[in-house]
Amino acid sequence: MTRRLALGWRRASRFAFDLLLLMKWRITMTAMFTGYAALVIEGHHHAQPAVLLPVLAVMALYGGCANTLNQIFERERDSGMTRTRHRRPLPAGRITPRAAAIFAVVQFAIATWLSLDVLGSPLGAAIGAFLVFYYSFLYTLWLKPRHWLNIVIGGVPGALGPPLAWALATGGMAWAPILLFLLIFLWTPPHVWALAIRLRDDYARAGIPMLPVVKGIDETSRQIFWYTVVMVAGSLLLPFAVQPMLWIYGALAVILGGVFLAWSWIVWKRRPMPATMPLFRFSIVYLFALFLGVMADAVLARGW
Repeated sequence: MTRRLALGWRRASRFAFDLLLLMKWRITMTAMFTGYAALVIEGHHHAQPAVLLPVLAVMALYGGCANTLNQIFERERDSGMTRTRHRRPLPAGRITPRAAAIFAVVQFAIATWLSLDVLGSPLGAAIGAFLVFYYSFLYTLWLKPRHWLNIVIGGVPGALGPPLAWALATGGMAWAPILLFLLIFLWTPPHVWALAIRLRDDYARAGIPMLPVVKGIDETSRQIFWYTVVMVAGSLLLPFAVQPMLWIYGALAVILGGVFLAWSWIVWKRRPMPATMPLFRFSIVYLFALFLGVMADAVLARGW
């Protein structure tokens, strides 16, 4: 009996973790983090459990739905990539496409109910539905397999955390979440392309026209540098658009932006064999540090 219970527990744990993998939980939690930063700037709802918890749940469910559908549509490509063949539950055969589809529908239904009935935000529900449609269908089925600009244009859904959270909590929109959206949108190409250079052969085997596959490493490293220039310049606009002035964020944007530029310049100059993983890892630190700076400024400004 004890062995049966232990085996049942292991199976249940494996199934629960596979559901988290379908949701791409790391990406989803990043979106929730950026959304929470927008709520801290907004100031009225970030500490109210009756608003905060449903907002975070909606963000997790809409993002999880989009990511689940993405993996359903890409299961054949994932089976051809070393990185995803055994790690993701659909190509590994641990979860069936039918079960994954039911999971996606349930997530979307609960997220929409919470948006409309609990939070009373038709705008939030609309942004969430747009996120699911854009990422699952427009990006995954049409854009990603057709053009090397897939990451640039396809970066919209991953940047929607701040506008989605703001709309869910307030029912409206403002400049602060829009500028945070633009920051994430500009950050996405150099972040993803740094990893794509490392996984170039994997993408080529799967037939995905990522920039390093189509244009080569030289062009990709050049694009990483110039997109970083635009990203850093754009990041410096936020302190002037949000009141009170974001001094901590501004200092971090200048210092870490300089480091980001230096890393991207090194990658460009060391082509065709650049070491891109340090840049990829730093890009994650960069984004989280800037959003922590935004929250610190908001907390200090309000004297919390």
